[in-house]
Amino acid sequence: MTWLTVLKKPAQVLKKSVRDSKWVLTNSLWHSLIPILKYRAKQRLSQLHPGQVTIVTVNWNSSRYLEVLLKLVRARSSESTRILVVDNASQDGTRTLLEAYPDVKVVWLPVNLGHDIALDIGFLLVDTEYVVALDVDAFPLHDKWLDELIAPLSTQVQVSGARLNRQYVHPCCFAIRTARFVERSHSFRSNYRPRCEGRDASGDVGENISAAEYKQIQFFDPTEQRGPGDVGTVFGGFVYHNFYSTRFQATTEKVLDAHVVQSDAATA
Repeated sequence: MTWLTVLKKPAQVLKKSVRDSKWVLTNSLWHSLIPILKYRAKQRLSQLHPGQVTIVTVNWNSSRYLEVLLKLVRARSSESTRILVVDNASQDGTRTLLEAYPDVKVVWLPVNLGHDIALDIGFLLVDTEYVVALDVDAFPLHDKWLDELIAPLSTQVQVSGARLNRQYVHPCCFAIRTARFVERSHSFRSNYRPRCEGRDASGDVGENISAAEYKQIQFFDPTEQRGPGDVGTVFGGFVYHNFYSTRFQATTEKVLDAHVVQSDAATA
């Protein structure tokens, strides 16, 4: 990069510099922080609270969705259910919101490290027998939702949750035994490859976990959708997820995936 480029396009250069710095930081944490957390998680396995569940959600400038999730998880789950929020350096009203929930554990990340590493951090800090990932724009629909989601794990099933279009449990609603996640050294790390001619998309957040556990998965498929397409989806009749609400927050685009309009996502 030349000084002439910096002078001509300072905004673009700054944006690229920030992006590159974030990549360096995130990559270094995958190789430093995550191994430390994995080691400590293994040391705690004998101390996991039997029968207890922790809900992990990742938040980034989504306080209005987070508020709905917190209220409905609290209202529709047992009193023993724990909640852990991993916040990706939000600049909205998230801190003020969470002050009203002193029983919710929060991990404040210094910068937005991304969804996948934030989920890993959250899962590796859990001290309950079961751990559930819920996207910040997802919420339970009735009081039996956790029972229905966790029940398969008492059989030979190792991973339970939402399936949309590919053969993996989407982290919008994902359940596993904490010990299984730790012992198998599972990770939500993404290596996403978009769909192209002759090949489907692959490597999404958490997709590699389902690939490793493919013979022992309980899928909960869509039971209801509000369109167009999969904008708002109910899985198994017990969890709702809006696939586009937070995606529109992270872009200035008015249409995503060639057919989803921002107003449709807002009303789904």
